[in-house]
Amino acid sequence: MIMASRAAPLVLLLFFVAASMFAVDASAVAAAPGVNSPFVLAAARTQRKDPLDGLRYYTGGWNISSEHYWASVGFSAAPVFAAAGVWFAVFGAALFLAGCCYCCCPSRSTSYSRAALVVSLLLLLAFTAAAAIGCAILYDGQGRFHGSTAATVDYVVKQSGDTVDNLRAFSGFLEAAKAAGVGPVSLPDDLKGRIDGVVRRVSSASDELAARTASNSAKIRDALDTIRKILIVLAAGMLILAFAGLVFSACGLESLVYVLVFLGWILVAATFVMCGTFLLLHNVVGDTCVAMGEWVRRPQEHTALDDILPCVDTAAATEALGRSKEVNYRLVDVLNGVISNVTNRDFPPQAPLSPPLYYNQSGPPVPPLCNPYTPDLRDRACAPGEVAGPDAARQAWGGSVCRTADAGGSGVCATAGRLTPSMYAQMVGAANVSYGLSRYGPVLVDLADCAFVRRAFQAVGEDHCPGLRRYSEQVYRGLLAVAAAGLLLVLLWVVHSRERRKRSDAREVELMAPPPPFRYPLEEKALLHSPRRRPYM
Repeated sequence: MIMASRAAPLVLLLFFVAASMFAVDASAVAAAPGVNSPFVLAAARTQRKDPLDGLRYYTGGWNISSEHYWASVGFSAAPVFAAAGVWFAVFGAALFLAGCCYCCCPSRSTSYSRAALVVSLLLLLAFTAAAAIGCAILYDGQGRFHGSTAATVDYVVKQSGDTVDNLRAFSGFLEAAKAAGVGPVSLPDDLKGRIDGVVRRVSSASDELAARTASNSAKIRDALDTIRKILIVLAAGMLILAFAGLVFSACGLESLVYVLVFLGWILVAATFVMCGTFLLLHNVVGDTCVAMGEWVRRPQEHTALDDILPCVDTAAATEALGRSKEVNYRLVDVLNGVISNVTNRDFPPQAPLSPPLYYNQSGPPVPPLCNPYTPDLRDRACAPGEVAGPDAARQAWGGSVCRTADAGGSGVCATAGRLTPSMYAQMVGAANVSYGLSRYGPVLVDLADCAFVRRAFQAVGEDHCPGLRRYSEQVYRGLLAVAAAGLLLVLLWVVHSRERRKRSDAREVELMAPPPPFRYPLEEKALLHSPRRRPYM
């Protein structure tokens, strides 16, 4: 029970950052997928090729403790990572060779194609617009994904906080039961010793759960913020780069274009890497949501989830719940014993008695408190005349309180009544403790049989999984569009800037060439070459 309450929220936290935060422990990984899991979670969805098993299909289902699962889900994003590697290597080599050729053989061709110049400009405009649209999709998707993931983490943290509060409240009522009683009458010492053991275990579990939840949620929020910043920088950087490349290419600033080509080479490779990462994350999120849904429908099956979330700890649950019932039964029994043997007894006035047995009690009898359990700790219904709950007890016992001459309210009654103020306060306090133990008994059962986790998984699956899958896919598609548009833009910058440079060189050559010799009309040639006439005298 304690292990379930501790592990459930942490598993939920790990689910949605598994791609970036979960490290597979090789010593804990099964030798083969699905060996000890008769019921395979998300079996149909997780059938992917496993590079660690000769590219045979993985059949172990959802299992984040298996390296074969991670290898298969990682292989699903292999084409995108391969595209990043090929682009980085091939285009990098092309840039290097182009730089060497430019430095060693600076030949400048003056032949250019007007069609290539116009087509490259039109393609530049088209793919710049495509890159802008992709950046807008990416920015919108990362905002939605961040909001959906943050909401999921907030829900899980809240569930964990409620569990911690319940465990601490339960241990607080157990501690209060040790001090509860009426006057010198309280629980026996041996039972108080057993209470201490349960309180230590429950307190330790709740403290560890709170610490782990706070630590993991802080790490997850930091990771989410980092991912969000990276995506925003990628979107903004690619958008600025696309428009700068369009302007520099159109203006013929070839040297600046090559600077942008170098930056675009790196940025496109990084975008492909992030695209592959989000494809992997999208697949893991989808697998996890399907696995949670199947486990909710069949929680008693032995699955890979048992290695992370050992829900059923019957011994611990039985001990904690049994101790709670025993303390509750004994506490109410002690309280009702005081009511029947002291409070409602009419001692003869001549008897030589003194408090706490005789304190001049008189008036109508005080109703006993309803004991929720039988002597063998089974549930029982309240009998007629018994009061149930602290509010009913406070109201039923309040009319039996007398006034005492003692300022502390613990002396002899000076007015009619069967309860002194101090006895009334102690009895109401005991009734509060009994009610608290009865109230948190079902909470313990809820944690022990994983009903709490089942409800949490169901809520995550119904309320959060659709958004997580939809927005992670949107981010992946936005990254893929931006990467593809950026790749083509880098190539088009080179083509268009070269064509503009060739056209510019051709015009310079035309301007620097010597003009052709001037040829006069034929009549003027004949006039110039004819004998000169003397002027008429």
